Amino acid sequence: MRIYADRAMAVFLVLGLWHVLSLSYGTDAVAAPEATWQQLVMLIRTGFIGPHLNFTLSSWIVSVVLASAVGLSLGLILGLHRPSGLIFEPLIIAASSLPKVTVYPMVLLICGLGQSSKIAFGFIHGVLPIMLFTLGAAREIPVHYVKSARTLGLDRVTTLRRVMLPAMAPGIVSGLRLGASLALLGVIIGEMFGAQHGLGFLLMNAIDVNATAQMAAVALILIFLALALNALVRLLIYVFDRHALRGFTQLSAS
Repeated sequence: MRIYADRAMAVFLVLGLWHVLSLSYGTDAVAAPEATWQQLVMLIRTGFIGPHLNFTLSSWIVSVVLASAVGLSLGLILGLHRPSGLIFEPLIIAASSLPKVTVYPMVLLICGLGQSSKIAFGFIHGVLPIMLFTLGAAREIPVHYVKSARTLGLDRVTTLRRVMLPAMAPGIVSGLRLGASLALLGVIIGEMFGAQHGLGFLLMNAIDVNATAQMAAVALILIFLALALNALVRLLIYVFDRHALRGFTQLSAS
């Protein structure tokens, strides 16, 4: 119960600070919490936010699925094949440090102004961290795990499925968490600079007309999405941990 009380206290502190900032700098700079909540309720009640939220969520989900498939596959290959990992890891790190917005004009030229460019930009943001975390997780598998699997007579597929993947689970989940968050960032940035739908489009329109309540309402929606993502990641960690424990228990019993 203590943790819930602490979280409630943190929420009240944030709301109090928000209210003080609104009083200090005026509603033209910082929308009041009450006005923000009213704007959020209005956007939901009128159904205005629905199509934009669906556009952002669909772009985000597709970009995360593509980034996960590519990042996990390439990260696993590079992590298990050490020479390839040593060659390509510095290149991946260098690409990760590059500001992605610099390649957005090229993405627009290739994919156009439609939803595909937002998916591609989200993919670019999400695939590299997933790849790096998977590569690192595969490289850090304890050697005695693999030796024990060989001693038990397990083939490569069974060793990968029942020993290596459970051992890599924490790193994989961390990479998915970071990759999904950055993919959402990429989608929002893509919508801000070239879209007619989406939360990023609403945010950019609100900035243009200085509608601070709408800006704050869209920001609240993004915060709720981040909280939902965090809850999903916690569930994935729990599932992976149970799967890893069950796999190791079965191997020990055999």
